[in-house]
Amino acid sequence: MKTLRVIAAVILAALLLYIARVNSEGRPEFISHTENGFTFEMTTVPKASEYSPVRIPIKITGNIESNLRLLFRPSKYGQDETTELRRYLNVPLSVEDSVAGLYYTEVSTGAKGDKLYYYFEIRDNTGGYRAGLKQADGTPFVLKYIGHVPTMILGSHVALMTLTVLFLVLGFLYAMPLIRGSQDGRPMATYFFLAAVCAFIGGYPLGFAMNHYAFGAVWEGVPFGTDATDNKTQLLFAYLLFMILAGIGSLFKGRLGRDIYPPKALGWFGVGAFGLMLAIYLIPHSIQFTPGLTYTVCYSFLGVMALLYAVGWIRTRLARSRVDRPAKGKQRK
Repeated sequence: MKTLRVIAAVILAALLLYIARVNSEGRPEFISHTENGFTFEMTTVPKASEYSPVRIPIKITGNIESNLRLLFRPSKYGQDETTELRRYLNVPLSVEDSVAGLYYTEVSTGAKGDKLYYYFEIRDNTGGYRAGLKQADGTPFVLKYIGHVPTMILGSHVALMTLTVLFLVLGFLYAMPLIRGSQDGRPMATYFFLAAVCAFIGGYPLGFAMNHYAFGAVWEGVPFGTDATDNKTQLLFAYLLFMILAGIGSLFKGRLGRDIYPPKALGWFGVGAFGLMLAIYLIPHSIQFTPGLTYTVCYSFLGVMALLYAVGWIRTRLARSRVDRPAKGKQRK
């Protein structure tokens, strides 16, 4: 049975990591859009090394008349996605093959952590709008400038986060017997403890190093920032920490305290850990939410974790006092 659980955990962990990879917004994506008889086709360039030349090719087909201007519209220094797009620069596209409709532009990236926002337009000589290419929600495309991350740091980070997933899945599989009535919570508690250790080392010390080398930052989890990736890591670690504290009696065989919830409840919390991880991996890796939404979700989640622990701790203390009271009464008699 133990071997089957390990095999199942490896398969589920591999599936989750595959979903995260496919769902990542940090990968090039093919975009096609048709408007007013013009068709744009492009493979996005989401990131590039700092201080390097970048070529962005695009295919535009349709009735490209001589009076039309094919424009690359990049942001100026200090502008971002909140800037009115009409304020972006107007840069004519370079021609690679006009018959095939192949065009391109070249940009030079800046310091790591900076971004270039851009979109494409077709206008006539009088400035009249004919067609354009933006993201599906109407926002500009983003080119992120990143620095080189040493192989040792990148490999260690990936390995530890992979182990986090594997141990968490094993903890989830050992949570199922608790829901069915088992009283032995130690296997589940042990795997969640190992997952928490890997998540902490991979997400914090190594995560700090990853951010420093790649983006010139340190940590952007709340309250220090609103980066989605850092905050997802932080929420997962917070839940794993709650699992350790809630099942501390099972984990350390009663030497450091008692479980604050019964085995069946701990089992359901273990299932919740898997559900949280699944939700995290279904969210694109590089997506960014608004600061307000990020703070609301993260602080609410951390508050719920603190409340669940407080409820369990108070419940355990009250139960212990009810047991101790009759015992003391008997001693007086």
